[in-house]
Amino acid sequence: MSAILQGALKSYSAGKYRHCLLQIAPMLKRADAATEVLLLAAQCHAKSEQFAEAATFYNRAAETAPDKAQMLKLMAATMLTRTSETRQALQAARIAARSGAFDIEAEETFRRCLHGSLNFDECEVEDQRFLAMLKQGDERYLAIEKPFDHITWCADEALNARQTRVPHARPFTAASRAERRARPHVFGDRIRIGYLSSDICDQHATMRLFQGVLMQHDRDAFEVTLFCHTPAGLIKRDKGLRRQYGKIVPIGHLTDEKAVNLIRSHKIDILVDLKGHTKGARANIVNLGAAPIQVAYLGFPGSGIGIDCDYVVSDGIVTPDTSKPHYHEKLCRLPESYQANDDTHRPLPPALPRQKLGLPEDAIVFAAFNALRKITPQTASLWMKILNATGNSVLWLYCEDHFARENMLNYADSHGIARERIIFADGADYEIHAARLQAADIGLDTFPYNGHTTTSDKLWAGLPVPTFRGTHFASRVSESLLTALGAPELVADNARDYVALCVRLAGDPAELKALKEKLTQNRFRASLFDTERFTRHLETAYRMMIDRAREGLEPDHMDVPALPARTAPFKSDDTADELTRKRA
Repeated sequence: MSAILQGALKSYSAGKYRHCLLQIAPMLKRADAATEVLLLAAQCHAKSEQFAEAATFYNRAAETAPDKAQMLKLMAATMLTRTSETRQALQAARIAARSGAFDIEAEETFRRCLHGSLNFDECEVEDQRFLAMLKQGDERYLAIEKPFDHITWCADEALNARQTRVPHARPFTAASRAERRARPHVFGDRIRIGYLSSDICDQHATMRLFQGVLMQHDRDAFEVTLFCHTPAGLIKRDKGLRRQYGKIVPIGHLTDEKAVNLIRSHKIDILVDLKGHTKGARANIVNLGAAPIQVAYLGFPGSGIGIDCDYVVSDGIVTPDTSKPHYHEKLCRLPESYQANDDTHRPLPPALPRQKLGLPEDAIVFAAFNALRKITPQTASLWMKILNATGNSVLWLYCEDHFARENMLNYADSHGIARERIIFADGADYEIHAARLQAADIGLDTFPYNGHTTTSDKLWAGLPVPTFRGTHFASRVSESLLTALGAPELVADNARDYVALCVRLAGDPAELKALKEKLTQNRFRASLFDTERFTRHLETAYRMMIDRAREGLEPDHMDVPALPARTAPFKSDDTADELTRKRA
């Protein structure tokens, strides 16, 4: 090893990454640079969060070390997923997954990159191949995808339940669950609820749904504590509502074990995990047994594989009786929709004019503002059928990624849809988003993973969102929301009827207008946006769980009884005017 390289390694070990790169710069200019030098450069850039540069050197290293090319291409792809270079990330991931022996991590990275690219033809082929391996019982394929990624495209509850990958956590065991439930605990007069989340900010989608519940909990009957591991950057984006949520205990700086001990010191009766298998989850806190009763709610729409929760809060639509065999948890079904909504702090500004949004005045505007990973080949195919059948219409699509935009336009071209009929939208602050949604005519849903907060946002804005009945939790959410808003006529039986429903509405201005008026009237009459009613139902659910535990009974499926129906609106007629003045 040369003296220069030795000195560079010392700089790297000391965290002097820039100095290390300067030391090896002459070596890197050589076409035949040694693999170890290229890897050192890659590591320096990665440590400095210069991910595109790191990927470049990992790719170069792959060319000099053929025996390690697959691993190094995977490292390059991993770096590129942390940049905006989605095309290059997919290319590198594809090479890593297909150029060597089967590798779980390479396969996972490739599929994750592919599903967000809107490269529908390749995605359909890969999903069919993957599905065939799952149905054959190939154990390797059950361990590839993260549960959240899996349910975005696979709506088979039996296959969903067989996935074995539990990200960043040690799966619970029957013994660890039994130990938790056997731990001595004294229930008090007030029920002590703990909420576990990394999303405790009024600008996060979860809190925009749930914050009203936190503020309306009956403090005489419930002691509520939020155990917060929210990133500092997200907390800084909060616009002031976080301080109204109640008692917040930071745990982001603690190890899992110390966080569990802290939660136990609060003598929590029921710990509610608001994350499940979503970004930022800390499932180990749940699996270490922080509370005698542990509940999964809102964050993850399905069974939390490997996470030790006793109950999943759901409803009778998203989890019918046929779902029960596919959940290790017991179902706690609320009487209307499982989804909380905030009827007080959610802004409802006036509609933005189409001209300002770049939308045609005389066309039917179909709005789709879902995450790109939800736009599956099935979804895209249905959308193209709708556009082909409606003629004077456009697809208004939230998509900021240029590679994905290009793929979407090419796909539309291949289905006979003119490129100018696809209009892309960028991200926007929530208040602007709520205003622009009202400029659309019809909201398009995604399949099999429906819009969740996205559907709720559209309905709040008075925008109809047709859907069709699904076969797992995530694919039944829009049906649940529409039913709770008193609009079950927007739920088709199947994909063919869904297309027909969208086409019919697009061609009948009078029906569409009447439907929008109904949604607006039901906003403060039906149960979907009735925060106070929902909160009372959720509190009843907690009481039912506590009652079983007090009696020494193990958790079991339960259906929460509904309160008597309201006979008058739960908000006054001028509430909408007040909401127009609120800021997100």
